[in-house]
Amino acid sequence: MLNDNDSSKRGSEYRVNRSRAPLNLSDESATTVSHAREGKIDYAQLKKDAPGLAAATAHAFIPNWTNMVLMVSLIFGGCCANVFALEAIIKEQPTAGPLITFAQFIICALFTLPHFLSPAAGPKSLFLSPRAIPLKSWTIYTLYFLTVNLLNNWAFAYKISVPLHIILRSAGPVASMIIGYLYNGRRYSRGQIASVGMLTLGVAAAAMADAQTKDPVHVETDLVTTVTGFTILALAMILSAFQGIYADRLYATYGRDHWKEALFYSHALSLPVFFTSWGQLVGQWRVVAASPSLVTLDSVQGALGLIQSKAVMELLAMIPVQVAYLAMNALTQYLCIRGVHLLSAKSSSLTVTIVLNVRKLASLLLSIYLFGNHLAGGVLFGAALVFVGGGLYGFEGARLRGAAKKDQ
Repeated sequence: MLNDNDSSKRGSEYRVNRSRAPLNLSDESATTVSHAREGKIDYAQLKKDAPGLAAATAHAFIPNWTNMVLMVSLIFGGCCANVFALEAIIKEQPTAGPLITFAQFIICALFTLPHFLSPAAGPKSLFLSPRAIPLKSWTIYTLYFLTVNLLNNWAFAYKISVPLHIILRSAGPVASMIIGYLYNGRRYSRGQIASVGMLTLGVAAAAMADAQTKDPVHVETDLVTTVTGFTILALAMILSAFQGIYADRLYATYGRDHWKEALFYSHALSLPVFFTSWGQLVGQWRVVAASPSLVTLDSVQGALGLIQSKAVMELLAMIPVQVAYLAMNALTQYLCIRGVHLLSAKSSSLTVTIVLNVRKLASLLLSIYLFGNHLAGGVLFGAALVFVGGGLYGFEGARLRGAAKKDQ
């Protein structure tokens, strides 16, 4: 949704302006700096002013490092924890996709709402501050966004494992390139075509290897189910590509600094749609709420043995384990989205692509390790092709943008 070139430029201007800001040094410190520029170094004075210079240096550089640590923590901590909680739910209730999506959307809407509350706007505007982009445009964007998310989570009901889900969704650039070529008339370099070819080959290899691992007794049924799941994910990727094109046109018209508005309205406008399937959501919630309590988990029992708190034990005994995973999934989804947007606002698209590919690989490995998912060699080979192809796609895109800037 963000233009990474513009975002990166804004980040560069921010760093340049900070470096030009006057340091709060004493007159003696200023004299020392002046002498240093003239080649005259007063070592005694420099030693005296060292604490002030160190503080100024820390003030200039530490915030950048803390921002980077925050972004990486949100992306790897939030997104990986999100995948863990997702798989913990899907293992027990594969059809819980709509409930998971609803929980994610309501949490994101509530957490972003304070940015847009404005009592001065009055009840006619629902006390929301004026929008930079018309509500009609956000409604169309939300239809894309909601449909893509529902389809991605719905695919779990068709025996698509979480690791395979991660691999298949990593092939997003394939759909983006095809839609960009057919719908927008875009042209791509040989490097981009080669990387997307690698992505396609990787997805095909992973899919075929996964199909070969199915129980031969139920091959026909499993094949139909798996193909249905693949079709749902393919449709989600195509719609996601159209969503990206529509977002680019919105930002080209109204400016590219409105990602918070996109985050809020895409989630808030989606909520009424869920009420049309309220009965299904209630049924899924009852199953989740009927799960055993948190105290039944071995890890929780081990922690309680160290804490030895009766009040904590009673509280945990009241919380169903699947409800805890659902809350964890929704909260970490919000953290993950925030981290990606922060990274996009301060880094190049190449950095974003590489970080997200590494994050997906980390999620895949965690899924295999924590949940004992044994992937066939062909699936792992396909995954490697997908992740390498995704990285090459981002690298080639960054190279082409750099060459275009030089031509200008």
